Amino acid sequence: GLTTSKDGSTAINGGSVTTSGTQQYNDAVTLGTNTILDAGSAAITFADTLDGPYRLDANTTGTTTFGGAVGAKTALTHLETNAGGTTAINGGSVTTASDESQIYNDAVTIGKDTVLDAASGAITFASTLDGAFALTANTSGTTTFGGAVGGKTALASLVTDKDGSTAINGGSVKTSGTQQYNDPVTLGANTAFTGSGVAFGSTLQGSAKSLSIDAGDAGVSFEGDVGTAAQPLAAIDVESVGLVTIEADVFSTGPVTIRSSGDGITMTDGAVIDAGAGTILLA
Repeated sequence: GLTTSKDGSTAINGGSVTTSGTQQYNDAVTLGTNTILDAGSAAITFADTLDGPYRLDANTTGTTTFGGAVGAKTALTHLETNAGGTTAINGGSVTTASDESQIYNDAVTIGKDTVLDAASGAITFASTLDGAFALTANTSGTTTFGGAVGGKTALASLVTDKDGSTAINGGSVKTSGTQQYNDPVTLGANTAFTGSGVAFGSTLQGSAKSLSIDAGDAGVSFEGDVGTAAQPLAAIDVESVGLVTIEADVFSTGPVTIRSSGDGITMTDGAVIDAGAGTILLA
């Protein structure tokens, strides 16, 4: 194993650290070159901040923990965790620069309200994402949710910025609060959204994929087209107590069912709902 004390700082300049046991960095860490950490099945823990304009690969089938802000002083270029373990993001932020990426190949939990900023690089969750806290994902690249979001512990809220795009491939997103997708969204699987308010600030696509939304009393809004005439979604089912707002066209092979038991439904003048040969119910 390798342990540093909490006083002082640690500079990792040699490119790699390999242990059969735990790597525990209790002080602030800086990277002086692209670095690979390998701990076998043991934990890799950054109890404090992590900085340095280089790439970090953290490989373990145990738990990788980021206890402090990552890249807040000097953004990393790339951050990647391997599959097979888990990652705990407890420091509130992860910042990477350039067109490289943040790739979390293992199951991720967030331990406090968290902001991920990847500049023009991708943010990729290849597995599940959980934690009873707010997540904001900022990038002009693509944010990908490859596994269920909030399947074990619902997020408090989820926000993506208006630059870039979002791919939801894990089948479900659950939050106790709002979901605000400000960029174009693509569904890679039949998808169920559950939260207190779900808003799509741009287009929502997903050829032949079904869409289900349960938005509680905070409502649903579609500001961009849902599907296209050439690539319609499959069944669409929207359930809300709050207002449902449709500001663009909706294309589906049907059925399309939109219910608001409280505040009703509004459609922008000229908006179209096309359900093919399927039924349309606005209740």
